[in-house]
Amino acid sequence: MTRKKIALIGGTGRVGRYLAAEALSMGHDVTLIARHAPGETSTATAVAGHMRQAVALQHVQADVFDPDALAQAVRGHDAIVSAFAAPPEAPMRVADAARALVEAARAAGVRRLMVVGGAGSLEVAPGIVLAGTPGFPAALQPKAVAHSRAVDLLRQAPDLDWTWFAPAAEIADGPRTGSFRRGSMLVTDAVGRSRISYTDFAAAFIDELSAARWLRQLVTAGY
Repeated sequence: MTRKKIALIGGTGRVGRYLAAEALSMGHDVTLIARHAPGETSTATAVAGHMRQAVALQHVQADVFDPDALAQAVRGHDAIVSAFAAPPEAPMRVADAARALVEAARAAGVRRLMVVGGAGSLEVAPGIVLAGTPGFPAALQPKAVAHSRAVDLLRQAPDLDWTWFAPAAEIADGPRTGSFRRGSMLVTDAVGRSRISYTDFAAAFIDELSAARWLRQLVTAGY
């Protein structure tokens, strides 16, 4: 695997921490981009759990919604990864972030862009997305709509090597098994359950970052 310089947005969040740790463990260099500067406690230790990995982790202050500042922060990197999660009261910030990411990637000359998506945007059958199925929680509909709009923004950027990578419908703590499956539609097990651990999702995500098998597509991973 070729060592890459990865600009990671949302790297201290629930999913982002695992992406940072996986990328570091695979020998990549990671720049955590956040609106606020890090505190005295080393995020390298908190995220990766290994002091030896701290040399590969840097911090840069930039606002994800400011394309100019973001372009400056990601310039010189091989890839941009966004694990940005909008607050529940403002789900459309996901689409705002996607718009800024596309603009920043173009301005900085970084073609590879990967975004952590939501399972609601995945198809369960041709032309039918999970968010459009009976039983999908009404409380999650605004979030699903926001993610759908973000996907539309990415689809309008054929000049970028983007990938929208969503976890399974259920993601939780669990062991790294390496036995997950990938697909463009929601992945379910023998009893119809869609699930994956944070560690396995991170492994699948970072592998795709280098392999680039799903360019300009939606992809997911599950058991």
